[in-house]
Amino acid sequence: MSITSKSNKGRINVTHNKSPFIGIGKSFRTKIDPVKEYEIVEDNEDIKNDFFYGMPFGLNQNEYVNAQNLKRVLMDKYKDMEISEVIKGHENDSGHGSIFTINYDIPLKLKKFSSDEAKEKILSELKLIYGIGDMKKKYLRSRGYTTIEDLINHPRFSKEAKSCLDLIESRDTKNIMNRISYWLSQSDELAYCCSGFHEMEDFLFFDIETLGLFNRPIILIGVAKYNRDTLSINQYFLRDLAQEPAALEEFSSFIGPKSVLVSYNGKAFDTPYIRERLSYYGMKPIIEIPHFDMLHFARKVWRNKYPNCRLVTLEKYLFGIERNDDVPSALVPEFYETYLRTGNIGPVIPIIEHNRHDLITLTKIFSKLYEEWSK
Repeated sequence: MSITSKSNKGRINVTHNKSPFIGIGKSFRTKIDPVKEYEIVEDNEDIKNDFFYGMPFGLNQNEYVNAQNLKRVLMDKYKDMEISEVIKGHENDSGHGSIFTINYDIPLKLKKFSSDEAKEKILSELKLIYGIGDMKKKYLRSRGYTTIEDLINHPRFSKEAKSCLDLIESRDTKNIMNRISYWLSQSDELAYCCSGFHEMEDFLFFDIETLGLFNRPIILIGVAKYNRDTLSINQYFLRDLAQEPAALEEFSSFIGPKSVLVSYNGKAFDTPYIRERLSYYGMKPIIEIPHFDMLHFARKVWRNKYPNCRLVTLEKYLFGIERNDDVPSALVPEFYETYLRTGNIGPVIPIIEHNRHDLITLTKIFSKLYEEWSK
């Protein structure tokens, strides 16, 4: 596959040699390229009021002004410097070109349920059987039916209990989670417990930074995997937009038959976004694998305890961490566009750091949920 990046409008022209998905990608691009989702806020916009035309949604005046001040400071600090002088990384070559790759290894333990613990907790929930609600569950427990295994000898629920037990014994996480979501909810602790059916090394924690909420390029993909008690983080940063296919390929290369995705709002945003961008370039879609979205579980546990369940909020209240010089997610497009326009790497430094901190906090929340639900 060859990629060129030249056009009066700055669009990427992509030529594929062989791909069964190229026709789909070409059709998709013709539909979405004309769409413009956001506007860059210029430095001379009026910011006298709390909100003004062009301000990204979700920001107030102070947040915007502080971010603009941060951008100016960073541009002065890193003027005329290359990103490789500031962040230790290297160009990694792939079948879709090169991509700037950043690696970090951090000593950090992951706490999780064992396979036996997960099985025991799931089998204890009688409501996974058709026809059993709260009242019936209470009655059955009073008669000695405390697990789904016990129901195998029940005259009415035997067949359904055997089917459910077979499913749990199979460790088919995706279908077990589907059953839990159907009878309970997708945020139920039993859905989280299904993570116990997987080895620690199977988990792929990931987070993306984009130029908008839909149909815009991904500018940074961060992935993290465990090797015993070490968290290995890989970040794929686009020096220019033509490198997006290479970043997508690197992400896809992590996914295998045993892989399990872990994200924060990834079911609603990150995964659909990645699939869309793969389709845009006519690249092979990622396979269907189990996905644990920590946002769902975090809301279940902490929604009524903390102001909100944003990642940075939980980071503050659960781990006592407050970020300094962090770029608001809503301003990532503006910061990156400034980098593209000026060549000054200052505005992208906090984007890369923001992504790395998100990955680390994501793993900590995973472990914290284990602590909450293993009591």
